[in-house]
Amino acid sequence: MSEENPKDLSKEIETKVLEVIQVQWEQHERVREIISILREKIQMDLGSLGYVGRVETQGSFVRKTYLSEDDTFDLLLILQRSDKPKVHQILDALEKRLKKDRINKDPITITKHTGKIPYLRIVAGDELVNLFVGFEITPGEDNISIFDYLPMHSQYLITHMKEEDRNEVLLLKKFLKTIGVYRHEVGSIGFNGYLCELLILFYGTFQKTIDAIGKWRARTIIDLKKNLEKSEDVDLLTSEMLLKYYPLYVPDPLNPKDNVAADVSIDQFTSVIAAANTYKFDPKISFFEDLLCEIPTYSDLMRKIIHSGRQLVVLATKRNFQESEICWQKAMSMKNAFQGELFNNNYILERSKTFVSDEYYGLFLSLMDVNPQISIRKEGPLITSDESIKFLQQYTKHVDVVSGPFIDNDRWVIHFTKKGQNVFEFLENLVKKNTFMLNVDSFLKIEIKEKLKIFGADEKLREIYETDGSFAEYMFLFIERKPLWICNLKENEEI
Repeated sequence: MSEENPKDLSKEIETKVLEVIQVQWEQHERVREIISILREKIQMDLGSLGYVGRVETQGSFVRKTYLSEDDTFDLLLILQRSDKPKVHQILDALEKRLKKDRINKDPITITKHTGKIPYLRIVAGDELVNLFVGFEITPGEDNISIFDYLPMHSQYLITHMKEEDRNEVLLLKKFLKTIGVYRHEVGSIGFNGYLCELLILFYGTFQKTIDAIGKWRARTIIDLKKNLEKSEDVDLLTSEMLLKYYPLYVPDPLNPKDNVAADVSIDQFTSVIAAANTYKFDPKISFFEDLLCEIPTYSDLMRKIIHSGRQLVVLATKRNFQESEICWQKAMSMKNAFQGELFNNNYILERSKTFVSDEYYGLFLSLMDVNPQISIRKEGPLITSDESIKFLQQYTKHVDVVSGPFIDNDRWVIHFTKKGQNVFEFLENLVKKNTFMLNVDSFLKIEIKEKLKIFGADEKLREIYETDGSFAEYMFLFIERKPLWICNLKENEEI
């Protein structure tokens, strides 16, 4: 560590980082022009199609809290509540119109994304613009779309945020992106931009936010309206509260029923605490640089699995051009369903993790053993019974008995293990013959039965690992378990 005071060194690093991540005026104006032209075209097309609504620039662009590296921006189409059943129809009509248009002589490329959140992804020039759909609502009213509160969020932040706060937001966003906990796309999990902005509003600066994060505990609650931060004792939560458990709870100041941090997983929560404390005591510029981590060969990674004493199982389905958002939703449904079946059948699941790579989606499983651990209690005869001798002769040296015979009250009792299916046989049987048992929707059941593949540490898995780079990274991170930002840490580095 440098002999320089960590606080002073941190400030020096942050000044240097801001020179890179701040958006220059020329870049902002170029993006503003493209978005403005696109917004006007969509507004005109909407009117000519006979629909009532308005198109607004939203997100980090309008709040001026986007990074120089960002290339995706948001437009919001705000419709009347009565138009909710027509969303797909409206988007389809706009797509047809916009495909015929140009911006600065460049053609416009459009892809419609379906799923729970239908939207248009528009490529105009060098920029990506998402056209999301929201509906007219008032503060405190239940939302129809997750984007309904977006205009109110922007207005709240523009009103409450000082000019100097925006640089603090940029530093926090870049820090969270580098350590891999920032939500990078629709449907994924992690810290989002609005949450970063609220944290800076609450704590004041990037440094103060980092200091506070280092002290977070599970079930931390940050309430901006009450200017309150507290940690609840998880052990004392009621069963109803545990069903809605989030490690971090940040009520939306405009709609307190919503948790802005709902998409932050427990792994991301603990990872950001660890990274914040590491940066706090040993600040390095590498916390704001692109990750550099060499993915090992398949053979080297398999040796790690063998030495860990764990069993790796991969459930994977080819994406076949399905959208990322839809794949994340399906992967999460699969995770919940398969975890439940494994637990119910006494397999010791150490951990699991979903993934969506370039070619596949599914989940990784790490089990303590390929066989289930089934221990059954069997009550024998009364100790005064004539059957006692026969029971003792049968079970005293029985190979499956793990405990007993022993006396419990006035009866002989044993615990014995029951041999179950190897986990690969169990999963194959579940997928091919008993898919109906899985707690997923009927369409996903069909996809699981027809397309899901189950892999162990074999040559078929090697082929996927060596041909799909993003899959290899997900698998490496699952097995290694080491946060990627650790790979960037160096003994000495120049600012």
